[in-house]
This record gives sequence, C-alpha cells and structure tokens, in this order.
Amino acid sequence: MSEETEYEITYSLRRRKPGDDDYAEIGFGSSGGWDSPNACAYAVGSDIQNYCWETECGMPDPNETRADIEGEA
Repeated sequence: MSEETEYEITYSLRRRKPGDDDYAEIGFGSSGGWDSPNACAYAVGSDIQNYCWETECGMPDPNETRADIEGEA
C-alpha cells in the first residue's frame, strides 16, 4: 500500500460589527485531510456556507450569525 500526500486547510472566521475597533474571532475549523487543496477548499466552503464551523465559549452560535446575516435577528 502506497502512502498518499494529504492536505488540510485550517481557518479562523472573524467579523467586525459597526462600532467595533477590530475583528473578533467568531469561529474556526478545518477541512480535514484530503488528497488536494481543491478538495480542502470545497470542504471549507461547505462548512462556511452551511454555518457548520466550530466555536468556543463566548463565541456566537453559527445560527445566530446566520440570522444576523439573513436579517432575522
């Protein structure tokens, strides 16, 4: 069995609301291991489009961010 090269993208999602001086991290994630950077980018894009990133205590729930963006807040 031959070993194959794997790629991973790690990301941080940040936002700056009106009146904020700087960006604040609201989430983060990883593509996981894939056989190409394009596959990683697809996984990251899917996570972000579907509001499936990870959060830590104090970060807004991704669904709150979705509601804010879609004007449902």
